[in-house]
Amino acid sequence: MVRAYERGLTLADFNEMTVGMIVGFIVTYNNLNMSEQEEEEKVRIANQADFDRF
Repeated sequence: MVRAYERGLTLADFNEMTVGMIVGFIVTYNNLNMSEQEEEEKVRIANQADFDRF
């Protein structure tokens, strides 16, 4: 709910939308507004320590 609110949805929107519509809105918003550089910074290759913690 917090992330949807940060992306412009209001509490009134939550009454009109289903959970799937809200998730779809967030995904679409992120895809349109996230630059490639930000995306590359968040992705990294897992190492053995990551697999061990999993």
